[in-house]
This record gives sequence, structure tokens and C-alpha cells, in this order.
Amino acid sequence: MIKLIIIILIAWLGFSIWRKFKQSKSNNATRPLSNKMLSCSVCETHIPESEAIIKNDKVFCCKKCSE
Repeated sequence: MIKLIIIILIAWLGFSIWRKFKQSKSNNATRPLSNKMLSCSVCETHIPESEAIIKNDKVFCCKKCSE
């Protein structure tokens, strides 16, 4: 009976370590390496590239500036 409990504990410990390793590895893969900052063509506000509005090769921070 004690052998069975020890085997279950070792298996649970191994699974927990594997899950934490897998989770930390996937977090590193999904994190962007950098988010380039761009300047609005109208008001010169700096915004992340992911939030920028780009029209006719010009960068805008919002709809108001892009009109």
C-alpha cells in the first residue's frame, strides 16, 4: 500500500513539474519581443505599432487625426 502511495506521489510531482515547464515555455513564445513606437503624422503622439492607424503610408494615433 505504501509503495502505491509513493508511486502516485512521484507521478503527481512529475506531472506538476512538466505542466509548469510547458506553461512557462508557452508564455515566452507568445510574448512579443518588442513593440515599436510610432509617431502620429498629425499630432506627433507616440503610440505602439499595434494600435496605429496606417493610411497612405502615414501613421495616425486615432480616427480624428486620420480624417
